[in-house]
Formats: sequence, C-alpha cells, structure tokens
Amino acid sequence: MPNQKIKSWWWWAAAAVILAEGFVFLRTLPEKKRWAAEPVLALDLNEGAEAGDYRFHEQPERLEGAVEQLSFASGRCGVFSPKLKTGESMRSLDFFYFEYDPGNSRFIHDVFGHAPEVCLRATGAVLRQEHPSRHIEIAGRSLKVLILEFISPVSSGPMWVFRFTWLPEDVPYDPYEPAYTMRGEKFLSGILGSPKPPARVLLAGAMGYENLDAAWESYGRLLVDRLRVVAPEI
Repeated sequence: MPNQKIKSWWWWAAAAVILAEGFVFLRTLPEKKRWAAEPVLALDLNEGAEAGDYRFHEQPERLEGAVEQLSFASGRCGVFSPKLKTGESMRSLDFFYFEYDPGNSRFIHDVFGHAPEVCLRATGAVLRQEHPSRHIEIAGRSLKVLILEFISPVSSGPMWVFRFTWLPEDVPYDPYEPAYTMRGEKFLSGILGSPKPPARVLLAGAMGYENLDAAWESYGRLLVDRLRVVAPEI
C-alpha cells in the first residue's frame, strides 16, 4: 500500500506539472499572435566581422552564466578588439545581446530586473558616475541609451557601460523602469497574461578609451550601426 500511495502521488504531481505547463503555453498564444507581424530589432553580426581597425571575437562560453539566470530566446556575447598592437591596443568593447520572444512569462523580471550597476557591483566594480543619457536613431526612432561609468576591479582605468533596451512602439512600459517599481504591471501580467511584447537588451562595456566620447564613437560604429529592424521570423 505505501508504494501504491507513493506512485499515485507521483502521477498526480506529474499531471499537475503538465497542466501548469499547458496553461502557461495557452496563455502565451494571444501575445504571440498579437506581436507576430511586429518588426523586431536584430543585431547583424558575424564571427570575424571587421570594422576598420577592430575585429570581433565571439565568446559563447560567457553566455552560460546568463542562461542560468535569464530566460532569453537567443543571445550573443563577444568582444571587439584592435587588430594591431599599437598604443591603443588596450581598447576593447565587449557586449551581451539578448532577444526575448513575445509571451515570455519572465518578461518584466528579466528585461527590467537586471540592471548592470547591480551585477557589476557584485564583481567588485565601483560605480563612479551616471552620465546623462544619450540617444541613437534606429529606423527613424530616437532611442535612449543609459551610460554608467565604473572603476573596474582589474584595472585602475574607467569602464563605460552602455545600457540599451528596445521595445516595440506604443508599449506601455518605460524601458528603463526598475522591476521593483512595477508591482502593478507584474500582477496584471500574471493574472491577464499581457502585455509581454518582444524585447531586446544590449549591454556593452568599453575599456581602455581616453574619454567617454571616444568610447561612445566606438560603441556607435561597432554595435549601433549593426542594429536593424526586420520582419519577424514566422
């Protein structure tokens, strides 16, 4: 009898998990249909890509830690570094790029809840200054980029972090609103299942540059110029 009760309990538990997964899947369908034809942001970048005196090096192994914490659909990670060892050879621009599909149940937690100032502080970096935000233009839209300046634990020089979050137009969210202030949105999202639009997050860190303007120029040339708005893959 005890064994039969244990087996019965496991069957009920398995059924509950299947029902829960089915509920989550069905609840995401309206959101996926809603955004199915919405153009989305894409990063046009290939391994070995070159931009003037820089070359791109893919670093997929660095995504392993992010996979454990974030529920993005796909991601890229890598670094741009100078081809030649010159006086500017210490320059580097590394980045993480995450794509979130519509209907993602962890949309608010992931997109709004992982501020770089929190993550970098955990590595020992010290936030020196939050600079005034700047804007980039993509497909006719002027979009804000947050700029933070850190002192790296491995270097005495500054590290400028550029944080960019993309959401479709007319989405009722501020892309840079902290997750802890969005209790109402989380509640409605959990109960009603919407809105959970597609989203893109690009975090870039520039080191070895003499000033912010030089770092910003490389950020624009190496990453921003490769951002495109494209039709979604159906």
